[in-house]
Amino acid sequence: PLPTIHQPLACAASNMAWDLVGPGQDLFAPLAFPSAGDVIAAPVAGLVATALRHAPLVILLVLQLYAAGAESAEPEESCSKGLGFNESSGPKDRSNQDLQFCTEHHKRTCCERNHTRQVLSSYAAFSHERSGRCAQMSRLALCSSCDGDVGIGMKVRDNMVLLCPSFCKKWFTACADDFFAPGSSGQGSVAPCGPGALACSPLSEITEDPAVFCSGVGGFVVAEAEDGDDEDESCYDGVPAARMKGKGPRAHWERPRPKEKPWWRQILDRIERTRVPYWLEANAPGIIIATSAAVIAWFLFRGD
Repeated sequence: PLPTIHQPLACAASNMAWDLVGPGQDLFAPLAFPSAGDVIAAPVAGLVATALRHAPLVILLVLQLYAAGAESAEPEESCSKGLGFNESSGPKDRSNQDLQFCTEHHKRTCCERNHTRQVLSSYAAFSHERSGRCAQMSRLALCSSCDGDVGIGMKVRDNMVLLCPSFCKKWFTACADDFFAPGSSGQGSVAPCGPGALACSPLSEITEDPAVFCSGVGGFVVAEAEDGDDEDESCYDGVPAARMKGKGPRAHWERPRPKEKPWWRQILDRIERTRVPYWLEANAPGIIIATSAAVIAWFLFRGD
């Protein structure tokens, strides 16, 4: 037992402690089980409050991302009308469609079927009685018009393909020993030596300057510097734009349906596809003669 003198002090301290802690039921209130309504309503109310509190931040973030995407979006590229392309669209992915030539550019090109047909026609002269190296480099050079960057006018000067000096030199070196003749486009023009050419000489004897050869072929001009060295101008170095920039948007194309044949042609095709039995094919002459004799005998019998 505490001494008598300390009992008033102990009681006062005890009362002060209970006053600070609170009533007895407050100590066990957190341990009490909530009702079913509180269990459902409390999380929902918390989520709503959190969403309302962060809504302005979410809206600001969405607007910021939209503005950043709009700024970083590349402007739409249009094909060059001066080069004979459709200016209402940009380079497209036309792989496995109706293009006839220049397969390395099909995934990103402004060329359509008629353009590749023209390139193929021009290439015919370079492939006739040419060395394999000259024919291959000539194909790469002529197909440069179907490159995606050339098609939009990025690697063009005065509506002519702008070749890099290194690419032009490779073309000239590959064809240096092949025979060429003066072209019909004017002074300085050269053309592959064809059957109707009067005077043919090795290219190395006609000129020693690659730029003169590339420009003389027609449709090309040679840059003064390599691609990337001149900030104001880009040239074609033989690398397709599809390899550097990837595929273009897929071009709309429908495979043409075969023309329907007339009814009589369909019947003949079915007859041709029908397989005649071997025994009938082997005995056909005898069967025809026997049938004819039987018909004639029948008419004679009826006549009697």
